[in-house]
Amino acid sequence: MDYEFRRDLYGEYSAQFSMGYEILGLWLVEELGKDSVLIEVLLLSVEQLQNRQRWEYRHSGREINLLMSVDGIEVHAALLDDEFDEAPFELNHYDQESSASCGLDDFRRLLEAWRGFVLA
Repeated sequence: MDYEFRRDLYGEYSAQFSMGYEILGLWLVEELGKDSVLIEVLLLSVEQLQNRQRWEYRHSGREINLLMSVDGIEVHAALLDDEFDEAPFELNHYDQESSASCGLDDFRRLLEAWRGFVLA
């Protein structure tokens, strides 16, 4: 998973991710933003999951949901929960752009990098 963080002339943040992980960039910008409290909660939850002190953590966003478990994380468009449980095969490409997963270590490093970028 490759990514790059940017800030434009107006101070707006963006996160560009490699193919298959685009939704993580949207999640960072749209759902997480500069919320230092949520960033710390997520980092603590990752640590608890890695230490088997917790089995799952869910964060329901406005448009994108996050599910963390001891196996890794998954982000997906909330719309997929509601409308696309029985999606036709033709929408598979949409699903691939609307969900992504990675391991806990990668997610922790991503959160730390984002925190350093937006809160610096």
